[in-house]
Amino acid sequence: MGKIWQTYKSSFILLAAMIIGGVIGMFWGEGASVLQPVADTFLNLLYCCVVPLIFCSLTSAIAKMDDLSKLKKIMTTFLVGTFVTGIVACLFMMIPAIILDPGKGVVLDMSKDVQNATGSLNILAMFTVGDFPKLFSKANLMALIVFTVIFSIAVIQAGEKGKAIVSAMDKLTAVVVNVINIVMKLAPLGLGCYFAILIGKYGKEVIGPLSKGIILYLGVVLVYYVVSQTVMAYIGAGMDGVRAWWRGAAAPTLTALGTCSSAATLPVNLMHAKQIGIPDDVADLAVPLGANLHKDGACIIQILKISLLCTAFGMNYATPRNMIMSVVVAVIASIVMGGIPAGGYVAEIFIVSVFGFPTVSIPIMVLIGTITDAPATAINVTGDTGLAMIIARVVHGKDWLKKSQEKTQEGLQMA
Repeated sequence: MGKIWQTYKSSFILLAAMIIGGVIGMFWGEGASVLQPVADTFLNLLYCCVVPLIFCSLTSAIAKMDDLSKLKKIMTTFLVGTFVTGIVACLFMMIPAIILDPGKGVVLDMSKDVQNATGSLNILAMFTVGDFPKLFSKANLMALIVFTVIFSIAVIQAGEKGKAIVSAMDKLTAVVVNVINIVMKLAPLGLGCYFAILIGKYGKEVIGPLSKGIILYLGVVLVYYVVSQTVMAYIGAGMDGVRAWWRGAAAPTLTALGTCSSAATLPVNLMHAKQIGIPDDVADLAVPLGANLHKDGACIIQILKISLLCTAFGMNYATPRNMIMSVVVAVIASIVMGGIPAGGYVAEIFIVSVFGFPTVSIPIMVLIGTITDAPATAINVTGDTGLAMIIARVVHGKDWLKKSQEKTQEGLQMA
């Protein structure tokens, strides 16, 4: 029992803090919003770690590559894996949605119209910014990753002169990791406050007209969370990989649930990837990319929205055309458009234009997205390390985890 406590101590503390926060929010209601400054302090500190961590760790990882074809293999596997898992996530929601029909009997409030429903379709804005300082903003993480990859290749081309930069990035990464460890000391307090605010603000919505759809969604994401992460970890490294993934899963999962932010959870998720033993060249590229593009939880939400609204507006969702189009729309809206800065209502507008829903349905979709944001973020985030384990197997072979563990053991013995 003592060994279990030592292994999972931090996870138990985080879970207890969030349960306490949820209970407080349930009784306090919207008054729990007075805790916002405490929650924001923790979140802002995490945000401040994101940019330096991505730039330093990714530069170091790529600049150490002796063969840039490895970079191409990582990127190709990541993109294929992202679309495949996105489609699988859609099917996880589609099948129960057809069987149970979450929109049946739902009477929607159509009195609210759309205010300032704008969205940017500027795909180029995902990958570039117009001014160098804008790279160092959490709103432009994809642009930062693109610039960092180019910068890293330039460091390789610099040869001997670039080695000092690689060494400096290594040391800076170690420092940033220590900063994250310090910030995470505040996690129980920060996440507890966030959960109190979340339950206090949206707890009543769950028992409203959308309750059937929300409950169905929660059941699906729970099953998907357990099944998808276990399967990806097993594909990546067998049963040893499954044990390694689940051993440290609590911290990124609970951070995502508490903050509803992939960017805020990114530092914690990268720490989880390092604890698993995922090689730096894979983890430092796949996990930050995943925070922007790999969004299985969002895919599940889009299917829920479409199936619920089809029934509410008298349309038959269970037709080949509607089912296929819902998967296409969900994957594109979640994976591609989710990374566009200032995307606004892009996903909702996309759904309205494809299925012909009235524009008054946009506030309903926004409400569904808001209520389900926490579990969706948890799915989005935790899937990044699972996908990174598969990429590690493709790039480094099936024994990558064993080699990583042996390397770690050697390092501990030398220390």
